[in-house]
Amino acid sequence: MRVILSVVLSSLLVCSNAYGMKVPKVDLRVSQEEYAISFLPVQIGEVAVLHLASGNHYLVNTGSFKERNQLYYYFNQMHINNIKGLIITEKSEVDSVMIAELVKKFGIEEIVVGKSLEPSMPKQVSGIIHTIQEEESYTFSDDLVMRAVHEGNERREGLDFSITFFHHHFLWLSSQSSHSEEVLMSKPLKNVNIVKIPVHSKSESISHRLLEHVDPQTAILYRSKERLLNGDMLEAINEAWIDLYLTGQHGLISVKFNKRNYEVLTFDQEDVLKDEG
Repeated sequence: MRVILSVVLSSLLVCSNAYGMKVPKVDLRVSQEEYAISFLPVQIGEVAVLHLASGNHYLVNTGSFKERNQLYYYFNQMHINNIKGLIITEKSEVDSVMIAELVKKFGIEEIVVGKSLEPSMPKQVSGIIHTIQEEESYTFSDDLVMRAVHEGNERREGLDFSITFFHHHFLWLSSQSSHSEEVLMSKPLKNVNIVKIPVHSKSESISHRLLEHVDPQTAILYRSKERLLNGDMLEAINEAWIDLYLTGQHGLISVKFNKRNYEVLTFDQEDVLKDEG
């Protein structure tokens, strides 16, 4: 079903003070037979949060320990006071100090990583590491399942995974290499609704043929147009009539799914980023 685009309603936002600044609160109101994923506009790394109807949260990557106040700001904004699990997608996202702090602070029960990434993980969390390989699945709930589409260990590669929820399919791409592209082209990805596109450098981009193969309705990028974007990538996205959202332009981006459809919500973070400097 075609995406429902939405401007955030005022009823979703309230304000409070934290860290000496005004914090707009976000209540996604995830109920039974719903889930949401939020893409956090942190300045280093690609960080997201899965919001389950049970009230549990799973964090995708952690961001930098030096910039941890940004992460905690968004946790406070979204009422996140528990993290059940952590997913680390690639070597560049491994910050051992930040991972250790989050495990201690939130009592994280499990860290999901690709098999090839396991040796790069901090030894103090080895007891809660759960490895996943290509075509293996990880279940969050009865209705929410993650599947490893590709688990790469070459340069500019990582864990590419999909999340299935009823008839909706979200695809998180970490890899951006010729090898990973060939692997992904061999996968049945035509039913993807939303894709998170990797950007490892301005000179690299997702190819036209891979974009056509995935054929998403919506694309998410962790950057802003001014700082990043490869012209070929923008052209391919525009030609395919894909709705593009960028954390550097739209701020905090949340996608909320139910059995029938999904909606994209954006929350302007301009004042927050100015305060963070």
